[in-house]
Amino acid sequence: NESLAFVNLLLEAINQLAVPIYVALTMRSDFIGDCAQFPELTQKINDSHYLIPQMTREQKKLAIEGPVAVGGGVITPRLVQQLLNDVGDNPDQLPIMQHALMRTWSFWTRHNSGDEQLDIRHYNAIGRMKEALSLHANEAYDELNKRQKKVCELMFKALTEAGNENSGIRRPTALKTIAAIAGVSEDEVIKVIDRFREPGRSLLMPPYGVALQSDTVVDISHESLMRNWNRLKVWVQDESASSNMYLKLSDASENYQMGKTGLWRMPDLQLAINWREEQRPTLVWGQRYNPAFERAMVFLETSELAYKTEQVNKEKLQRRN
Repeated sequence: NESLAFVNLLLEAINQLAVPIYVALTMRSDFIGDCAQFPELTQKINDSHYLIPQMTREQKKLAIEGPVAVGGGVITPRLVQQLLNDVGDNPDQLPIMQHALMRTWSFWTRHNSGDEQLDIRHYNAIGRMKEALSLHANEAYDELNKRQKKVCELMFKALTEAGNENSGIRRPTALKTIAAIAGVSEDEVIKVIDRFREPGRSLLMPPYGVALQSDTVVDISHESLMRNWNRLKVWVQDESASSNMYLKLSDASENYQMGKTGLWRMPDLQLAINWREEQRPTLVWGQRYNPAFERAMVFLETSELAYKTEQVNKEKLQRRN
């Protein structure tokens, strides 16, 4: 409903105001199909759609060499060729290349000897395009203490979601919601966030220097973080498995309430108990997937109690026999 209202306001502004208003929307091509939910928006897009072409190899070369020259440095031709080969024809690699160049530049400014040019050794030192982002994120993670690392894990699980075909989806979340999910104070969450958005490490938004309030929406800076930070990929898979178990439990509790099924028994019951003990789900976390969190937990507790009672009665019967 909120999305529909937003789209309607945009269309009304375009169509009805006396002074012409032009709206420019940028969108990833894999999301363009979702616009079909709004017929008028679809028509407007059809009338003015422009698909941004991929950069050519020469354009990518200019994007590499230009900023280096502006910064007063010189990059070796062999490093330029290596970067072009690594980025290939995949446009999804462009932000990865940007990050790798930033890291290479930072390493070069700290370790260059005399008039040394940016070269392969500087690029290798930051992990190349394949590992640069993951190593950078791990640096921030390793600076946290044990409690902060757990908060970090819960925070990134809240900010990301597993999509189709192993593609992650960003899930911007308010600071107060992250704190409620993690079960900690907002100040504790802010300390973790600041590690990932300090100068030269803009992995989280809002950018460094923007004060964080309870209602501030926190987001990862780019989806590439989900695809390239190895630790986060594990967290995303873990969160997906956890949410699937909760949704399965929620469906069972609803069917039980309607008299369509019975309580859970082994082995499903044991899997759900293990999930509850390992994940320690909270009300705020559960309501993001299904609002009937209390019903699901009561269903699990009732199933567990019924199973234990059954086992006790079996033992009594065995002793009596």
